[in-house]
Amino acid sequence: MKITKVTGYQIELPLKEPFVINYATYPNMPAFILKIETDEGITGFGEAVPDEHVNGEHVNGLYETMEHLIAPALIHKNPLNINAILEEIDQLIINNPSLKAAVDIALHDILGKKANLPLYELLGGKTKDKLSYAKVLSVKPFEQLKADIDLLLSEGYKVIKVKLGGEVTSDCIKLKQILDYVDSSIEIRVDCNQAWTSPKRIAQMVNSLKYPNLMWIEQPLKYDDLKGMDYLYDNMNVPLMFDESILNVKQLAQLNIRTDLINVKLMKCGGIKGALDIIKYAEAHHIPCQIGSMVESSIGSAAGYHVAMSQRNVQTTELTGPLLFKKDIGNLTYKVPYVYLSGLPGLGIEINEQNLKDITKRQFKVSGQNE
Repeated sequence: MKITKVTGYQIELPLKEPFVINYATYPNMPAFILKIETDEGITGFGEAVPDEHVNGEHVNGLYETMEHLIAPALIHKNPLNINAILEEIDQLIINNPSLKAAVDIALHDILGKKANLPLYELLGGKTKDKLSYAKVLSVKPFEQLKADIDLLLSEGYKVIKVKLGGEVTSDCIKLKQILDYVDSSIEIRVDCNQAWTSPKRIAQMVNSLKYPNLMWIEQPLKYDDLKGMDYLYDNMNVPLMFDESILNVKQLAQLNIRTDLINVKLMKCGGIKGALDIIKYAEAHHIPCQIGSMVESSIGSAAGYHVAMSQRNVQTTELTGPLLFKKDIGNLTYKVPYVYLSGLPGLGIEINEQNLKDITKRQFKVSGQNE
């Protein structure tokens, strides 16, 4: 088998409402879709969702790099030699994890289709029967959040992830309002996206919130404030989750991270292979993992769910991008509170070519000279 054509699509996934986090507001979600075709008629799809604040990439630069550097290097390669291809790309360009994730995911999609097996079977098989997910709420005033929470509870959600992005005192006042508003059976997860400062003040405020359904505080400090995060690990009574501070397993090993939980995102670590590296290292050090999202379509979300299905150390998932879009390019199935993988080969996703065309801003095609 060999790769005969590579097509790249720069897209904007249309959101139902703006997605607001600490450092940015997204009216639509910029992303990149990779399509790899082979001489055996098997096609794989991958996705990259770059974020200059997290993985140091921008969709425009990613598109150009993929078209002029990476796509030509893929032509005539055997797509089943995944490790060798990924190693070659590492030699061509450093960092750029979401770009590499797009290649990694597309190659794994081809592998599953070649084997005629869903991807999780090739990653070790099922370690759980069902995959649940949390509903993520953007940064909003409490009065607006109440209406969102009422809707979610009426739909049957039991786990809510709240984005905070202000000053720690005002944020914790709002968080207390949320915790008082919901029943104690509703799990509340908090993601600060690096918004807070002053570790001592954070510990003081969070420790005043004595709610058993407050599950964790995710990345409260800047990605490089490891001393501060270390202080919180020692002094905060609520579990601490690392996200932006950990991009790959090399960082995790070298920085001697102390944490209760790790949020693993394929867009941060270069795809499925990189995610598995982190999860296995964390498992050896008794640190549970979550598979999180950079707000991907059904393609990237399905890839994350296949990893989660196959790895016992992945205890929670938050890949709900498709629920936020007015128009998706795949058909990943969500039924509160579970997501369902189709069981079809590879990622198990059927691509809506018309939707992909509608949201494409520009595209390229690279093929062999004789193709």
